[in-house]
Amino acid sequence: MSIKCITCNVLLKSEKCMQSHRKSKRHIDKVNNITEQSTNFTCGCGKNYSYRQGLYVHRRTCTAEIPEKSKQKPIKETVTDSVRIAQLEDNLYEERKLREQFQKERDELRLQVSLLLDKNTTQINTTNNNSNNRKTNIGTQQNITININAFGNENTDYIDDKAMIECIGRVYKSIPSLLEKIHFDPKHPENHNIKITNRKLPYASVMGNNQKWKTVDRKDAIDTMVNNGYNMLDDKFKENKNKISESKQEHFRGFQSRFDREDKELMKELKSEVDTMVLNGVL
Repeated sequence: MSIKCITCNVLLKSEKCMQSHRKSKRHIDKVNNITEQSTNFTCGCGKNYSYRQGLYVHRRTCTAEIPEKSKQKPIKETVTDSVRIAQLEDNLYEERKLREQFQKERDELRLQVSLLLDKNTTQINTTNNNSNNRKTNIGTQQNITININAFGNENTDYIDDKAMIECIGRVYKSIPSLLEKIHFDPKHPENHNIKITNRKLPYASVMGNNQKWKTVDRKDAIDTMVNNGYNMLDDKFKENKNKISESKQEHFRGFQSRFDREDKELMKELKSEVDTMVLNGVL
């Protein structure tokens, strides 16, 4: 839709064009020219001048009596209809811009309110779900109490003869296999009573009789585990020989012989493997 500038008597394609036109030198000069042409400066003798300078020059030679008010300030006649129209046009344009800006801000505000309402609804639903989940979790956690056994006093009731015979059948891996079942069985967290948290430090943490963790020498803790594991295997081997094949019995006796004489290579290998298992077994 075309928009007409009455001051310049031109048609413009859009509001944007009108806005640019009103800032142009052509439009501004036109408005200023109309204002200057429609403004008269009058002397007390009755003569009119278009410019202030003309009135000033005339007064230097004029002998007519000049009213006191005229000496102080020339009388400026009212603007013509063209100037009024230009001013009205300016006012209408500014009013239209303000109305459009108000409409835009109102629409943006409505959108923000809608988004906030949606966000609050989502947060309320999420909070309710989380609250219900926390209540469920708290109820579950309250029903589970784990007392960790002191180091060296592990529960081994769940390790039956069949499990022991399987460990014995692994011969040189028998001790690590048994210790893994004792200390790192996911189903028996009450036996998770040793941990090594720093590979570089010569310390281990074990559960004490007072249900508190204590720091001990790492090598001593590993030695204790290896010896306890061997003693359990040795006892079960004697009790279940009739359930073990002759070949496996022979292999295990060879292992016992090396262990009893503390074969350096064997002991080093066993302790290293158990140490690594504890490092990797920290939950």
